[in-house]
Amino acid sequence: MPKNPPPSIPGFGPTCTPELQLVGIHSAEQIRELGWEESFLRWIARFPNRINVNAAYGMIAAEQGIHWQRIAEGDKQRARQLVAQLRKHPRQC
Repeated sequence: MPKNPPPSIPGFGPTCTPELQLVGIHSAEQIRELGWEESFLRWIARFPNRINVNAAYGMIAAEQGIHWQRIAEGDKQRARQLVAQLRKHPRQC
């Protein structure tokens, strides 16, 4: 009998979805409720190797229910700023 795949979060695959679930994020709805920044911060607090712009874009896309290529430039800029800040001072965010 085939195993059921873990429930997916749009834009996240079989590696990141279980990580998100470990930090209590199980759906795009939860990302919307928390906000992409808080969701991202919770994720990278447990998995610091995920501090990158593409991961932040994935959070924004999941929150907005869009493909990551449709993210507004202002949101992309905020993601880049947050990632840069986290790389410089990871414990202060």
